[in-house]
Amino acid sequence: MRIPSCNCGIVGFKPTFGLIPYTACGSNEPTNDHLGPMTRTILENAYLLQAVAGTDNIDDRGFGAPPPGKVPKYGDNLANLKNPKNLSGLRIGILSESMTGAVLDPRVRDVILKASSRFKELGAKVSDISVPLHKKGPSIWTGVSKIGGYLSKTSGAFGRRGHNMLQLHELMWPLKQENWDNAYVSTKNIYLNGVYSEAAFPYLLVKSTNLSRLLRDSYDLALKEVDLIITPTLAYLATSHCTEDATPLEQIAKQVGLTSSTCQFNQTGHPALTMPVAALEILEGPAKGSGKKLPVGMQIVGKWWDGETILRAAHAWELTNDWKTF
Repeated sequence: MRIPSCNCGIVGFKPTFGLIPYTACGSNEPTNDHLGPMTRTILENAYLLQAVAGTDNIDDRGFGAPPPGKVPKYGDNLANLKNPKNLSGLRIGILSESMTGAVLDPRVRDVILKASSRFKELGAKVSDISVPLHKKGPSIWTGVSKIGGYLSKTSGAFGRRGHNMLQLHELMWPLKQENWDNAYVSTKNIYLNGVYSEAAFPYLLVKSTNLSRLLRDSYDLALKEVDLIITPTLAYLATSHCTEDATPLEQIAKQVGLTSSTCQFNQTGHPALTMPVAALEILEGPAKGSGKKLPVGMQIVGKWWDGETILRAAHAWELTNDWKTF
């Protein structure tokens, strides 16, 4: 939800793991898969979440979630706030580790710092916060996502309760040349990484799974000091397409560091929302020098099951700022 939403200038909300059942959806790796609403505004997002959230008693990822009739009235509660622009008492932490890195566009960093400062004007307390393990989060996520995703796509996830989409798996497994040729490029990436990693690093999946708990604990510890964590959604603007004859390495180069501050929260299950906060001029590809702009997204992360605080903060920012002219 967050990456396409960020690139398109809309709101994308990855809620707490399991809040929305994954039944009948094409799963990659079941411990880090999420579904969530993508909308034009925060309020629309809250109402859509209100409509689709809650366990369906089929997908075991959602067994910890309340039934649909008992989930918070996300949209109603947000719409009925007496003073939606007042964030007095809210503690917001800017994650230091997300503000550095070789691929981070300094313009994106500056925008996020400026956007975060606006929360102060709404009454929130804004400070820096550190989670050192955040930098290793992409490696932890990769170890689970690639191998686990490969295994899930071959025989289906084992040891799970849910609806197995056998016809979907049959499109690729057992592997045939025709199936491979017709596969989406990211699907091929998962298969190649999975096959190689399973053979070369047989304990990578279980080690990464264990480290995922440490990663979650690290964010939980930080979320005792603050109510919400702020990061850039993506480290740089949406890139131009490769040429049709681009090599695999040339294609990969367009996405290096793409999920450097999003994939961690897939693996830990924390709710994370992206919202547009500015637009910057395009500096690469055919549109370079045209004066055209692309959106920048700010990611807001909260405690497990506390999506309402995320929506409240994002709604207040949206009501008091115009991202297209920010």
